[in-house]
Amino acid sequence: MRCAPFFAAVVALPILLAGPALAADAPRSDDSQEKQRRATDLAIQATQMLMRALELMIQSLPQYGSPRIDENGDIIIPRIRKDPGPGGNPPGKNKGGREDADPGTPL
Repeated sequence: MRCAPFFAAVVALPILLAGPALAADAPRSDDSQEKQRRATDLAIQATQMLMRALELMIQSLPQYGSPRIDENGDIIIPRIRKDPGPGGNPPGKNKGGREDADPGTPL
């Protein structure tokens, strides 16, 4: 259900693009056609910006790995990070290149 706005935007785009073709019953003046063309271009740009914003929002949502139970009985849910951590090192790697244990998020 999280992607419902994304799919709604995908469905709305062809409708926005088909609108001028469906409304082209009567011939229009050049000025009117230019205004319609500009409005269509603005609608396309707005839809593209909306799609990019939705894409960035989905990418920013945290992702989690499989939960596990540690020796104390705590439930650990590790966070999965795809971007490099501070200093350019990917998370889980220290400066020596060894793997660090990601403690995750205890519940």
